[in-house]
Amino acid sequence: MGLLTNIRRALIASKFQRKDLKIIEAIPGERFATIVFDFKDKGWELTDARGDLDVSHDSWQGKLRKGTSTLTCTWSKDDQGEIVGLTRIVEGIAKDYNLKVQSTPSR
Repeated sequence: MGLLTNIRRALIASKFQRKDLKIIEAIPGERFATIVFDFKDKGWELTDARGDLDVSHDSWQGKLRKGTSTLTCTWSKDDQGEIVGLTRIVEGIAKDYNLKVQSTPSR
């Protein structure tokens, strides 16, 4: 790895630690859609989304918001689903949907 890549990863790791964020990556399409729609049903507002979530499209991004909490949800055919948010919320999602939480993005 190059120096710039290492610096970039260190800055991202610092941001995640400082803001108490966690990430779930590589969420299969149907499970990702289920999570997003379940949170909408629980009263979370979907904002900043371009169109409706459809995992058959190449990519999609939106934010789920409730109160002061925000989950950034991203879908791409190559990387599958990704959810970033506060540790307590992301760990709850991982537990409920049997997914793995990471402290920083893998790439």
